[in-house]
Order: sequence, then structure tokens, then C-alpha cells
Amino acid sequence: MWKVRVGVAAWVLAVTAPLMQAQSGLPSEVAKYGYADMIVVNGKVVSMDDDGFNTNVGHVYQAMAIKGTRILGLGTNTHIRTLADANTKVIDLAGQTVIPGIIETHSHLFGDEQMGNQMGVRSPDKGINLLVQAGKDRETTRLKVENAITDAVSKLPPGDWVRVGITSNRQENITRNRVFDWVARGELEPKERLDRLAPNNPVMVQQASRATMNEAGWELARKYISPHFDEYLAEEIEDVSDVAKKGIIAVSGQVAIEWNIWYRNQPLSLLAEMIRREHEMVAANGVTTFSSRIHNPRIVDAIALLHREEQDPLRYAMLYEVHRKPNNPEFVRQFYTMTGNLMGMGDDRLWITGVASELWDSSFPQVCLGPDMPAPPEIKVREMCREPGNLYWDTLRNALESGWRLAGIHGVGSDGVRRFIQMVEQAMKNAGLTVEDIRQRRLTIEHAEALGTPPDVMAKLKEYGIIISAGIPRLVRVNDYVQDYGPGVEKFMLPIKSWLDRGIRVVGQEAATGLGSAIYQATARQVDGRVILPEERLDRVHALKMWTTWARYYVLKEDQMGTLEAGKLADFAVLDRDIFTIPLEEIPKIRPQMTVMGGKVTHLEGGFAKKLGLEPVGFQFPEGDEPWNAADRYRFD
Repeated sequence: MWKVRVGVAAWVLAVTAPLMQAQSGLPSEVAKYGYADMIVVNGKVVSMDDDGFNTNVGHVYQAMAIKGTRILGLGTNTHIRTLADANTKVIDLAGQTVIPGIIETHSHLFGDEQMGNQMGVRSPDKGINLLVQAGKDRETTRLKVENAITDAVSKLPPGDWVRVGITSNRQENITRNRVFDWVARGELEPKERLDRLAPNNPVMVQQASRATMNEAGWELARKYISPHFDEYLAEEIEDVSDVAKKGIIAVSGQVAIEWNIWYRNQPLSLLAEMIRREHEMVAANGVTTFSSRIHNPRIVDAIALLHREEQDPLRYAMLYEVHRKPNNPEFVRQFYTMTGNLMGMGDDRLWITGVASELWDSSFPQVCLGPDMPAPPEIKVREMCREPGNLYWDTLRNALESGWRLAGIHGVGSDGVRRFIQMVEQAMKNAGLTVEDIRQRRLTIEHAEALGTPPDVMAKLKEYGIIISAGIPRLVRVNDYVQDYGPGVEKFMLPIKSWLDRGIRVVGQEAATGLGSAIYQATARQVDGRVILPEERLDRVHALKMWTTWARYYVLKEDQMGTLEAGKLADFAVLDRDIFTIPLEEIPKIRPQMTVMGGKVTHLEGGFAKKLGLEPVGFQFPEGDEPWNAADRYRFD
């Protein structure tokens, strides 16, 4: 009887509510939720709520109202003004364009090193950073590096670090790729040579994702990171024998040294503030949500602190990759079978979306092209191509079998993605998973800069509903690829339109350091004045959908963000130019004037703030600065 009475009461309320609202004279939105906290008027509010692979942006409105963290309504200026009272903040856009907040699907925003140095968070904490230009060959480069180390050690107390980076020497045709090959295989500065140069100072000689380190450094790693440091790296760096003897470390070791040795005495609050400041800079580019793997427990601690104190200006769709911290390899393999499936835990500001792996198919120059692209032996030997029994193959397979989603998986080259699919199918067979089970988890592969369109891989990506997160600014690496693999490799370089035409969902990366430059790269595909695969150019609507409409599926929040609709989170950006109509060459100059995340202003540009009679909010670009260019991060000079 009680249930019947409740049902009748609900029916009566549903019938009478419209009548009560009409009698009160209030708009229905106000009668239900109260007056808006903020309205934006006189703008071009582009909802991006058309989900199709087409050039339709969906609805376009003049104005929008926000209540609390949500969008209260969208419509004409006249209607939206009826949702405001004397306490409502009114933002006159003066014709500017509003888009949904950018969802950055793959950026590692854990504190900028330069910013950290300004705050007293140094890498290394005690010691010196050296930058040495390569010589004309390996031996002259070695001599320059060793002279620099010897000089540094003579001026440092025992225990202080020496960290050496090596730049290219274009005059001698020594590229960073060539230097990487020397360092990656331990041929430039193996441990025994570094030990003789600096027996009492830890030394790291680094080139991109590989480095060599002396015994003093290794002893600290065993003490502060894991007693299994040697065993873990031997399995991670499977392309080289005697890893510990040669002193070779890869990305996981470098990250752990930074966070567990160099930062070990830093207060967690300071590390959290370093991250917060970087996120504030990213919000100034119109970003409201980002996704990334989190690869060290110390970073988890700092992010969690920001979340508890509600200080983070970005939402974070967190992918677990804590198996990257060196540990007992057998423990690592089983880690995700023991945690339970934590998928979806969290709230609208921080939530867990799966297990990632940056060390599946690494990045250039270790991209796995396999049989799809021939190259000289010295090029092929450095390709990172995983096989059954490999540490990361087994770890991800166990995670998938245990119910986790696999996302944020580096699938840079065609054969790397093919092998990922083979691992997924092995897990399906072991655990009895169906195609629909896999489709519902929305697996992703990342960067895809040399994926191309091999028919077998394309068919499987579509069958399993695997999302491609494309690092479009990485197109600038084309010349490096051509140098190693020949001109035939160009056809592999980010053929995004072909993927979309096959019905594969594609989302965008690298807008965190330049929204306009990322969109421009997708539409122009120009590198050094040359168009790469002109038939793969996107129109600007398709490009923007990659960071809004379609990106919401990547972060598993399609009902909450990615489009501007009543009831959704009030995440949006106001642009100083109309991204849909300005000349193509002006797109890189776009600069957001205001970014709002959950109804809270996280960035308000100084000039726009002055027009509104308000104070600036968040990070401010220095006057005269051009917006960041994400593509510049991937040039190998």
C-alpha cells in the first residue's frame, strides 16, 4: 500500500508541477532549480552535440545559464536573461565563441621541471644538470661527455648527482636518434666507465627514454626504489643483455629516480602545488579534463591531496600504471589480479578509468613497425615489440582477464597495435570474454603516429571498438621516420581521415599545450611547409570533435561532459576567435579568454577581465607571447 501511495504522489506532482510553475510566473528551470548563478550572453555557444562523423556541430545558441556545477539552460539572450536575478553574475561575450571544455586524452601533467626548479623542487635535488652537444662520432661524443663529468665531479661534494643530457650536432649529421642508439644499448657510457669517472657521485647520462647510470646511482635505486631494481629493468629492457652490468635504465627507472630519490624529502604539499600550477597553465588553453596514466605512487599521493582539498583546476580521468615503479617482476605481473577491479571509482573530479602502459610500444625511435616496414638491422633492433612472456604483455593480459579496462596503451606503430590485439584475444580466450565484453570496455591505443591502415589491424580495431587517441602534433616527426625507414613510411603517418571513414572512433591529444596548434595540425598537416598526406586533412569540425564530442567516450563520461547540454557539467571555454570561420592560418593564434570547470572560473584572461570589470583568474600568458605550440615538443632538434 505504501508503494502505491508513493507512486500516486509522484504522479500527482508530475501532473500539477507545470500548473504550479505557470501560476507562479517563473520559467520552468527557475521553478525547479532556482535562479542561475551565472549567465553568458551575446555569444555563439556551440554545443558540439552532434555525435556523428560529419561536419554538423549540433545546436548553436546565443546564451547559456549555469547553476552550481551544471548547465541550467541554453537558448536566446531573451530566454536566458529570464533565468537570472539580481544575484546572478552576467558575462557579456560580445560575440565571442563558446565551445565545450577541451578533454585532453593523453598528457602527462605531473609538474613541469622548470616550474619545479623555480619552486625549489629540483631534479636532481643535490647536484648539477649538464647539457653536452654531440661530437662528430661516438668517440668524440664520449670524450666530451667524460670531460664534462670529470669537471663537474671535481667541484661537487661526494653524493651529489651529475645528470648529463646530449643534444644533436646537425653540422656533423649526428641526430638525437643516433645518440639515442648509443645510449640505449649502453655503448656510449657503460657503468664501468662512469664508475671510474665518478666513484663517489651518482651519475646519469640520458637521451630521451634511455640512460646509463653508475653503481653509485644503482645503489640508491636499490635502496629507495626497490631491491628488485635490477630484475625489473632486465625484463623491461629486453632488447639488451646484461642491463645491470651496463647500467642501462629506461623510463620507469628514470621516473622512479625522480619521484622516489630526488623528490623523497620534498613535502607532499609542495609537490601537489607544483602539479596544480601546471594544471592552471593547461586550463588557460581551454582544457577542463585530462586523462593520463599515473605511473608512481608518490604522484598518486600528490594528486589525491589536490583532490581532497578541491584545489585542482582540472578534472582527471586517471589510468593506473603503478606497475611501472620497479619491483619484483612476478609481483608486478599479478598486481592487478590482486587489487580488485577499481574501474569507475571516484567522482566527477577524479575517477579511475583503467590500466595503462606507456611501455607497450614505447615512442619513436622505438616504434614497433615489424614486418610492415623494412629497415636496416640497426633500426629494427631498437623496435620495442612485445611478445607473450614479456613483463608488460603478462601484466596487461592479467589485468584484462581480471575485469580491468586497458586504455592509455602506447600503440605507436602498426605491428605494436597488431600485437596488442593479439594479447587482447589471448585474454579473451583465457577468460571467456566475448567481443561485446571488449567493446563495452572501450579499450584505447595511444599516439598511433605510425599506425597506417593495415587491413588486418583496421578490421580488429573496428570489431572490438578500440578507440585511437591520436597525437597529431607528432606529425612533425615525419622527417625522422623517413631518415630511418625511407619515404615509404609516410603513408603510415596519422591517416586520421581514413580511420574515421572506416568507422573507428578517434580522439585528440596534445591540446594541453596549444589548442589552436593541435587543431591546425589536424586540418593543415604541414611540416616545414610540406603537406603530409593531403588526402588525410580534416575539416575543423571533425578536428574539434576529437577533443570534445568524441573524447567524452574515452573518459567514460559521455553523459556528463564533452557537449553543452542542459543538466551536464558546466565545462566550457570562451575563445578570442571563431574557430569555425577564421582563416586556417589564424587557428594557431587562438587563445581562450575564459575557461570554466563545473561553474567555477579557472582562467580569465587579463584583457577580457578588464572589460568585464573583474580581476584576472589563473595563469596569464606574458604579454606578447604566442600560444604554446604543442608540435614543437616533438621535434628532435
